[in-house]
Amino acid sequence: MKCLEGNSENLRKAVSVLKDGGIIAHPADTCFGLAADLMNPKALKKLQDIKGRDRDKPMSIMLPSYMKPKLNEFVQCSEFADLICDKLFPGPVTLVLPKGPAIPDYFFPELDTVGIRIPYDQMTDRLLLGFHGPIITTSANLSDEPACGTCEEVLTSFEDKENQPDLILGGALQGSCLPSTVLKIDDNELQILRHGPLSKSYLEALLGVKIRDPKKR
Repeated sequence: MKCLEGNSENLRKAVSVLKDGGIIAHPADTCFGLAADLMNPKALKKLQDIKGRDRDKPMSIMLPSYMKPKLNEFVQCSEFADLICDKLFPGPVTLVLPKGPAIPDYFFPELDTVGIRIPYDQMTDRLLLGFHGPIITTSANLSDEPACGTCEEVLTSFEDKENQPDLILGGALQGSCLPSTVLKIDDNELQILRHGPLSKSYLEALLGVKIRDPKKR
C-alpha cells in the first residue's frame, strides 16, 4: 500500500477500483474514510472484512452533491426531514432516515433505516461525481480503533493485515479528525446518536428545533 496524490489521474484510478468492486480509502470532510460500491454485495462483504466489523453493525451511504434532489430515492423524507436535509447537506453530518426504494435488499436487511451523507469536501465530491452514484462509507480504521486523520495513519492501521484497501488517496482534512455528527429524524423530532463536528447547540440554533440527546440525563 502507498498514498497516492489526490489528482485527476488517481481519482480516475479510484473510481475504476470502486466500479470493479474494490475498496478505497480517502480523505473526507470529517476523517479518512473507506468506500465501496453500494450496488455490489461482494464489495460490502469485502469492506466489512477490511474493517473487521460485525456483519450486523450498520454502515452509512454517501451521495455526490448533484444527487441531492434525488434523496427520496434512497431515504423516505417527510416535509420536516426535507427541511433538515436542505439545511444540513452538504456537510459533516449523517442523517438516519427510513430506507428508500433504491437501497438494495442485501444492505443490512434487518434495519428499516439507513444513515446518509452528502459531503462538502471538494475531492470527495469529485470522486463521487466520477463514480456517478452512491457509495458505502465508513471511517478508515479497524473496528473499535480511533479514526485516522492522515494517510500515514491509514497505512499504519492496515499494515501487515490480510485484508487491506485496494487504493489509498492522500490529502489533508479540512478540519479536525472527527467522525460525522449523526442525527436520527423521527417524525418531527431529532435525536443525536453520535456527537461530531456539528455540536448540539450549533444544530439547535441553525435548525430552530430542540434535539434529544439520550446520552445526557
